[in-house]
Amino acid sequence: FVAVCVSHSMAAASGSSSWWGGWWSSTPAQETEVAYEVEEPSEGEAVPQAKATWQMDTTTKEQEKEWRQLLSGLARGYDVTKMLIPAGFLRPKSTLECLAAHMQHGKLLEAIPKAESDVDRLIAVTRWHISGLIREVFDGKKPYNPVLGETSVWAFDHGDAAVGKTKMVCEQVSHHPPISALYISNPALGIEVTGSMETGAKFNGNSIAVPFGDRKLTLTGSKEHYLMTMPTMQFRGLFFGSRGAEWVGKVVVWCKQTELVCEMEFLPLGFLGMWGEWHRVTGHVRHHKKDNEALIWTIEGQWDQQLTLTHIASGATQVMYDFEEAAQTKATPRVPSSKAPLPTDSMTVWGKVTAALLAGDVRTANVEKQTVEQRQRDLRVKEKEMGEEFKPRWFAHKAGTWEATEEARLFQKNEM
Repeated sequence: FVAVCVSHSMAAASGSSSWWGGWWSSTPAQETEVAYEVEEPSEGEAVPQAKATWQMDTTTKEQEKEWRQLLSGLARGYDVTKMLIPAGFLRPKSTLECLAAHMQHGKLLEAIPKAESDVDRLIAVTRWHISGLIREVFDGKKPYNPVLGETSVWAFDHGDAAVGKTKMVCEQVSHHPPISALYISNPALGIEVTGSMETGAKFNGNSIAVPFGDRKLTLTGSKEHYLMTMPTMQFRGLFFGSRGAEWVGKVVVWCKQTELVCEMEFLPLGFLGMWGEWHRVTGHVRHHKKDNEALIWTIEGQWDQQLTLTHIASGATQVMYDFEEAAQTKATPRVPSSKAPLPTDSMTVWGKVTAALLAGDVRTANVEKQTVEQRQRDLRVKEKEMGEEFKPRWFAHKAGTWEATEEARLFQKNEM
């Protein structure tokens, strides 16, 4: 019921990414499995398995036994992020660090300001947006839940002096509810991206759904704003049926200024995996006006392979997104920041836990994990005694969203 990122372009550079507490949501998780009343397969009975393009389940029999015991007593609808998890279930990485997957195919940002038409620009924004989706597999582990005030900073090299680096800062801005915020910018491209996620993972009986929130991409020159929703990550087949991780639900990329919208549906596999295809997507690009909602392009394919556009008027087709091509040619390697890590950086906060896990010392990892958590409790008590309230370093809550502050921009300019 837990996962690791195996995307081609990021795996070698950054290790694995994982789901639990992993990305960010402003909307509640929704169950997406088809509801049919069927008799559960008996022990040892084979269930037809849908084929996938990569291995999505690497758990051993022992791991499967452990996490099934962990989940077996949960009520349907329970938020599994509230569970106390021993270090043996942890992956040596903070959820906050997993946000860097947004830039795994970051060179696709470069096409956005070059687009010749409003429609082409919307498609370019959508292409970059979905390029941040990662190929997940079950591995029986989860990343650390970020502590309040934890930070993570990344710079991504485009390999072109004219483009420079795209910089990203992330921060855990709230603990109740747990919320992670991100800010990405590249002044040379005139692009800024903000987003946040309220962590949640809903247990649905045979699956767990993890929503990932919303993003906003701004072109600073034209002042165009693209509001982008994320699909939900669903981990299915926990007890029976095809087991794997799939992105499901509706994805919308909308620009108010150009009155255009791209709408896509990430379709779940059929019940128990007995029909359908993994990772199938359908959708369209259309006008978004009161007097004109005409379709311009339709979208069809599988996000982990290739998505194809078909023009409504002419019937012409073109590739919208090719995962393999993007992995081979559009990667932006992470490069270190020019300054020393902050005391609040994920790698500093969890450093001793990570070292113990990598050494295979689960007992010490548990002790160090408890030390991190107790330090946070003590800090909150101290703040309460002094009448202080936690204030995020780089983000402010405005009109229902988390926006980057001027301090975030100055940090990227002067410290990265």
